Amino acid sequence: MYYKIILICIFSIILKSCSPTIQNNGMSENKINKIIIEIGKTSKNDLIKKYGPPVFEGVFNEKVIYYVSHKTSYKLLDEVKTKKLLIYEIRLNDKNIVENFKKYTEEDSLNISISDKASEHDKDNVFIWKELLNNMRKNNIQN
Repeated sequence: MYYKIILICIFSIILKSCSPTIQNNGMSENKINKIIIEIGKTSKNDLIKKYGPPVFEGVFNEKVIYYVSHKTSYKLLDEVKTKKLLIYEIRLNDKNIVENFKKYTEEDSLNISISDKASEHDKDNVFIWKELLNNMRKNNIQN
């Protein structure tokens, strides 16, 4: 009888490890889809009041802020795969008013220019985005 219980427990653990784990990082998908920005009217303070602080800002250009929603899926001993990625890149003028914004998805997110300076290595941009998303995932796991 005890062998059956142990066997059932082991079998259920194996089945559980085969099911994917879904993880959300950054803003929720619902919240990021509700972002409303009026160019020339919306200020940085308005965005922070409505949507909270940006995921990051001022890495290379202090007048650009980013709101990110990243949904990943992974199985035990498998690599993490992006299921959904939404990025709002918001450019501010000298008075912290929105002068331009762009919305990116997982298909075009590598087109984001995070620095106005020319770089010798295009891999630097990819590396920074990977590190950002990894850090968001680590922070989410810790919470």
